[in-house]
Amino acid sequence: MPLIECSSLSRDFGGNPVLVQADFSIEPGEKVALVGANGSGKTTLLKILLGLDDDFRGKLIRRPGLRIGYVPQVFRPEPGLSCAAVVETPARAARGRLSRIEEELAHASPGGEGKLLEDWAEAREEFERAGGDEAEDRARRLLAMTGLGHAADTEAASLSGGELNVLSIALAMAGEPELIVLDEPGNHLDFWGLAWLEDFLAALPQAVLLVSHDRRMVDRVAGRVVEVEEGRLSSWTGGWSAYRLAKLKRAAGQGEQWQADRKRVERLEALVARFAEIARARPDPAWGKRLRARRSQLAREKERATERPAGEARRMDARISVEEGKADFALRVSGYGRAFGERVLFEDAAFDLEPGERAAIVGPNGSGKTTFLRDLVAAPRDGTGSIRPGPGATIGYCPQESERAPEGVTVSAWIERLGAKPDEAAKHLARFLFPRDALDRPVAGLSGGERKRLDVAAAAWIKADFLLLDEPTNHLDVASREALEEALEEYRGTVLLVSHDRWLLERVADRVLLVENRRFTAYEGGFAEFWRDLGAGLGVGRVVRRPAGKNGADLESRAADRARGTKAAPKPGSRDAELEKRILALEAEKVELERRSAKAAAARDFALAGRLARELEEKNRLAEKLYAEWGE
Repeated sequence: MPLIECSSLSRDFGGNPVLVQADFSIEPGEKVALVGANGSGKTTLLKILLGLDDDFRGKLIRRPGLRIGYVPQVFRPEPGLSCAAVVETPARAARGRLSRIEEELAHASPGGEGKLLEDWAEAREEFERAGGDEAEDRARRLLAMTGLGHAADTEAASLSGGELNVLSIALAMAGEPELIVLDEPGNHLDFWGLAWLEDFLAALPQAVLLVSHDRRMVDRVAGRVVEVEEGRLSSWTGGWSAYRLAKLKRAAGQGEQWQADRKRVERLEALVARFAEIARARPDPAWGKRLRARRSQLAREKERATERPAGEARRMDARISVEEGKADFALRVSGYGRAFGERVLFEDAAFDLEPGERAAIVGPNGSGKTTFLRDLVAAPRDGTGSIRPGPGATIGYCPQESERAPEGVTVSAWIERLGAKPDEAAKHLARFLFPRDALDRPVAGLSGGERKRLDVAAAAWIKADFLLLDEPTNHLDVASREALEEALEEYRGTVLLVSHDRWLLERVADRVLLVENRRFTAYEGGFAEFWRDLGAGLGVGRVVRRPAGKNGADLESRAADRARGTKAAPKPGSRDAELEKRILALEAEKVELERRSAKAAAARDFALAGRLARELEEKNRLAEKLYAEWGE
């Protein structure tokens, strides 16, 4: 029996449909990823499944007594509670309920105890499930399992964003749930935390419903992908890569059939028109009969014809045009130091960037990456100081937390303040998915994804030749992430990027700057090579790792295995090293084929889209063989 099953689920807000005749179910132990564009209805569906919204039409069945653990996108623990006390919350609530029932039993009239005894038995079972009298010890074990054992007595409200995410997972596990629902659980986690989370979720025996825009996480955790699109749900077997390939193939096949059917219908329409002319010119019953027969045939063909395939969701055009820089350098950092009281982030740190370089700054949460970018933005432009941007550089800064807009400033005014005329601002903002009816909206009321698009739009308007990007894909849906990746690949300026989005880093960065020991250590190579050679090993001991699940066969999880000592690093020129090199190149080819196939489908060149999708399928098969060979 499914844990949750719903059919013909519909929900609207003010007459605007959000979910339309949606069917969904999840089986015990199943790992399902829920994906879709921002505003597609994912959060609405979650609220219905969790019982937080009952204003819907359709049928919803939960298995009796189903226990659900929920990890929200934003978790704010009660001030003053330690981490251990937070995880004990279910036990304390159950203990309080037991005490209330026991007090009622003590004052119950003779013969009136029946229902109270049933309630007591249910509350007692809930209390024992949450740890019972050993709840505190159990809370500490859960914290140790999730890598927060050291923070058991620390006030929860003082934790970092990533640590709060992990604490929320420990709390969700405290009630021994049969289903765990997680809404963007990777937010604020560094690479090592993400690797741990993927391993942890993949190894859980419980069912998992994961809402995430992190394509790598979906690939590694999910055995099925459910897409929310235009209020409807569609289910696809496998992780992100399998879902994306299947969708591209279906769109290409449907498109080719639609074009063939359309040509057949157009020929019949022309024939019917010709027969009608002849029938009007010749009062012959035979021609009238022929005309009626052709009209009936045309009606049947139209009814059988394949529907026109839905195009890819409209994506922003994030291209940034810049002229060739004339400076000898893009950035010089020397003798840079930064401290907050006794806490020293950087000491005598240094590195250089050449014009056109694309570097990623990586390091654990709290190592000072964002602080450095802020200092760079504020650095003097007179060639003095420890941070020296290239002379004449136009810097476009997209911060992790967007600048607060003054009350009443509209989307259009945000770009007009940079020198754009109203019509120019409207045309420019349309590229970033802001239609004319959105131009008068206050910036302060924009969603996280909309604000990210507006920040990129501002950088594009000033034609920034030096981009400082701090978590630029946070809050963006996959279509917008892909559009930004493509724009950065074509961008001719300099990029300094801080991100935990591994797909973005692999596509954009050609150099890695690791923050360690209060300095920058340069790694001359892309992120995939950095993670393979160094990254996973640097994370050992930062989190408690769990064995990888069935979807863990990728280079990142293998690098983590190597870091745990289960596989030695390959020697340069060895068979292992050559296999890794081939796999990395193949993964890059797959990303490019996926992009080209989607672009061809959007342009209605379905034959090309189909050929590219079939080629992508071959690359996937080859990748599986290489991964298996590497594993041996």
